[in-house]
Amino acid sequence: MLNNFIGPDEDVNLAVSVNQGNQQSFGKLYDKYAPALFGIISRIVNDKKLAEEILNAAFVNTWNQVATFNASKTSLFTWLISIARQTALDEIKSEQFKNPLYSNPVYEENKKSAFDLVYYKGLNCIEAAAQLNITVEELKADIKMTIKNMKEKEVVC
Repeated sequence: MLNNFIGPDEDVNLAVSVNQGNQQSFGKLYDKYAPALFGIISRIVNDKKLAEEILNAAFVNTWNQVATFNASKTSLFTWLISIARQTALDEIKSEQFKNPLYSNPVYEENKKSAFDLVYYKGLNCIEAAAQLNITVEELKADIKMTIKNMKEKEVVC
């Protein structure tokens, strides 16, 4: 299992190789990170087929933007998460624009957490608070509590 581990230096080398147009390195990048990114995207869109399409689009975006990766500012995985997340949020916003039903708060489940609305659905604090019918201060307190609870639980990937 340790043979599959790629550390930070290897990630930087992988990104440089992909930036040079190496398709084999791009395949390694995909194999290493696609499962985790798929999980994140699936949580955002909650539709397996759409998540697969967004994952592919996120990797196309990665290929096109790899020259902007800066290892001194972030890890490769964190950078990939931001691309995948933004690709998914762009798709959601596109769907909301096409279908006004999606932008109706009544359409959404009433039990959405503040964290999910802000992080996974891309709403700002004011929009999320309005959807949950709470104040922005209550929303922020809820998000802080969710993050605190996440830190206390062991996360296994």
